[in-house]
Amino acid sequence: MKKGFTVIEILITLIVFALLLGLTVPKFITLVHKAREGSTKHQLVRLRSAIAAYYGENQGMYPTDDLRSLVPTYIEAIPQAQVPGLKPSAKVSAGSYETAFTKTGGWAYVNDPADPRFGDVFVNSDKEDSYGKVWNTL
Repeated sequence: MKKGFTVIEILITLIVFALLLGLTVPKFITLVHKAREGSTKHQLVRLRSAIAAYYGENQGMYPTDDLRSLVPTYIEAIPQAQVPGLKPSAKVSAGSYETAFTKTGGWAYVNDPADPRFGDVFVNSDKEDSYGKVWNTL
C-alpha cells in the first residue's frame, strides 16, 4: 500500500488556501491604505503645528516660502504625503490657493499674504480618503 496524498486531497487543500487568501488579501490591502492615510493625516498635523510655532515666533507672520524655513528649527524635514493613487511626495506647491493646489500629491501651502487662506497647508489632492472626505478639506 502506497503512502501519500491523492491528487484530490492536494486539490482540495489548494482550493481552501485560495479561498482563505481571497478573503484576507482585500482586508489587508484596505488596512494598508488606512495606515497610510493615518500617517499622512498625522504628518499634516505636524506641518500645521510647525507653521503655528513659526507664526508665534515671528510676530504673527506665516512663512512666505515653500516651508523650507521650517526646517530644521520647527520640523526636522518636510514629511511625505501618501495618498492612494498618487506617488508619495514631500514636494510643497506654494502660492495662492489657485496656484498651490495642483492636485499632484505632496502638500499645498498658501504663502500669498493677499489670499484669505494665507498660512494654510493641506494635502495636494482632490481625491477622497477612505471615509469619503476630500483630502484638501482636511
